[in-house]
Amino acid sequence: MKKIWITIASLWAASIIYFIVYANSTAMQSAINASHGLSLLHGVMDLVLILGGFALIARLIYGISHRS
Repeated sequence: MKKIWITIASLWAASIIYFIVYANSTAMQSAINASHGLSLLHGVMDLVLILGGFALIARLIYGISHRS
């Protein structure tokens, strides 16, 4: 079960890096606006960022509330 959380955390971190690069690169923004495939990738990374963050926060709350 620990591998799943490590995978979620690493994908979430990768999506943060992706959006930092996206925000600072006009060439990447133009490429994503022009390409359907890159737009889909952008949408997937957005879902990873939102859902991964939610999952990590929920896991943190669960871990804190279920300590023995």
